[in-house]
Amino acid sequence: MANQAIQIKLEELNSLTPSQIVENEKVEDKFIQMYNAIHGVETGIQIYNKEKFNFQKLLNEKPELATCSKLSLYGSFLDMAVNGLSLDPTGRPHCYIIPRSVKTGAKDQNNKDIYEKRASVMVTGYGEIVMRMRAGQIKYVDNPVVVYEGDEFEAGTRNGSKFVNHSAKIPRTTTKIVACYVKITRNDNTTDFQWLMEGDILRLQKYSEKSNSKWVDNGHGEKVRVDGDANELYKSNGGQIDPGFLENKMIKHAFDSYPKVRTGQFTVLQTVEEDKVIDYGIEETEVEVVTDTQQSFDTQQQNNDEKTETVTIPVTEDDNQAGF
Repeated sequence: MANQAIQIKLEELNSLTPSQIVENEKVEDKFIQMYNAIHGVETGIQIYNKEKFNFQKLLNEKPELATCSKLSLYGSFLDMAVNGLSLDPTGRPHCYIIPRSVKTGAKDQNNKDIYEKRASVMVTGYGEIVMRMRAGQIKYVDNPVVVYEGDEFEAGTRNGSKFVNHSAKIPRTTTKIVACYVKITRNDNTTDFQWLMEGDILRLQKYSEKSNSKWVDNGHGEKVRVDGDANELYKSNGGQIDPGFLENKMIKHAFDSYPKVRTGQFTVLQTVEEDKVIDYGIEETEVEVVTDTQQSFDTQQQNNDEKTETVTIPVTEDDNQAGF
């Protein structure tokens, strides 16, 4: 199996139910082969069994995922092997799966765009830390720290290096959040600080509103796009951002200026991904959707052709979901 290319025809994949996809022998062999080859280990079989259980559990808990295309479910599962992450929801989860309504490029009989529900993997801030540590970019990352009004807080650059001075006011006299920061230790033991101020948090909230925008009738027979509602966690904490949600956002945006990391074709990071060619073992047939589907999963595409609906793995209250 190690030296043999494993292929599965799209028509064969489409004949399976969502739960049967991860049980399929070819899918199992492909997952194990990819995991061992990418990560240079021989533990692919153990990881496969673990992620098969997590994936089946997720399908049972979130039945809307079963409406996604079979190819996208297959690709999302194999991306557990590509990314070296886990769908395990306990502790601080690495990733979760979202269904997206994506334009297929085809038109219906009324010349309207045809959409297809497709699954993709969304990596949390904690999952991104795992990937960057594995890539050798960083040694470790301290837990993010939320800054409240009344704290002594200073952030800036000194002698070309970023610094943060923070002293919390104890006892606190207010719960108003004014900033958040994180300390990153590089492999050479040098440190880096990243922070989000109130203006940055508002900017992220505005981006969330735009990401959830929708087309509405303007009353004159024309459709116009208007901003939607931001993720509810931006206002769930007495009208301000949830602290756990902010910590996750802090981790993800801390790496905006860092080098790209390899992700699977069906995986989305908030930071820009690196172009890659990964063999998912899909054998092209006469079915035209193969090429169109693969092209549509360009993880660098952030445009209005997508309508995103988030499905999260249950997490603890302290580990709120990432994403918009």
